[in-house]
Amino acid sequence: LKISICDYRTQLRITNILGSLDKKIEINQKKIAELEELAKLINDYWFVQFDFPDENGKPYKSSGGKMLYNERIKRDIPFGWKVYKLKDCLESINTGLNPRDNFVLNDGANYYITVKNITETGAIDFKGCDRISNTTMDIINNRSKLEKDDILYASISPLGRVYFVNEKPSNWEINESVFALKCKKDIITPAYLYMFLKDTSTTRTFELAATGSIFKGIRIAVLNDASIIVPDENTLTLCSRQLKAIIVKQNALSDEINSLIELRDWLLPMLMNGQVSVE
Repeated sequence: LKISICDYRTQLRITNILGSLDKKIEINQKKIAELEELAKLINDYWFVQFDFPDENGKPYKSSGGKMLYNERIKRDIPFGWKVYKLKDCLESINTGLNPRDNFVLNDGANYYITVKNITETGAIDFKGCDRISNTTMDIINNRSKLEKDDILYASISPLGRVYFVNEKPSNWEINESVFALKCKKDIITPAYLYMFLKDTSTTRTFELAATGSIFKGIRIAVLNDASIIVPDENTLTLCSRQLKAIIVKQNALSDEINSLIELRDWLLPMLMNGQVSVE
């Protein structure tokens, strides 16, 4: 195989440019992972151990906060908290659309998101996505009705992959194996619903209820029947504000990663074949 090799100095300049992009991508990935651990830590202290700050700023349960036994979930929960079925906390659960008899894939520039594109850290990986046209986007949106603050949930194993929609999608839509959940904001917040769906105990519950011979997944009825502990309004508002800030930061870093990857992959062949020169 014969290849063209530029002079050594030019090679160093090219690798410096591409290496800088790779380094920034790596830094962002580390930041996302750290933010993910922070969100899990907050969720565990507040809503698993029930050691959220009480009115005196002390950990509630450890400081002797009043607990009451809940018959539905067979455990004690803080006084004033409630247990709902998830369906009572949701405006709706919608899904995307399968291309079969509905539209043709790869006939446009928009991204078609499947369960494999939702990552474990709550981001969307656009690499390897099929593409769809603007017309197809409209067709799918008639079913998914995606909006800002929706929570996406991958319904096929491995379960537990969740995405927080920060703004209405302008260049992507979902397929039929991705659930789009809209919460009743007078009962729970999108950030709280996001963390509930990501929680390991929720994932274990859904894994036990998953069905299917080839790809195990859960049905909307299983989601609707799930039990969810809902804090008092003040605790919910305070924690959701912290969690939302973390989630928004994660999504911003993820968007930057996607932009950097797109730039790097566009620059690489241009630099290698001499279409772009390094001065």
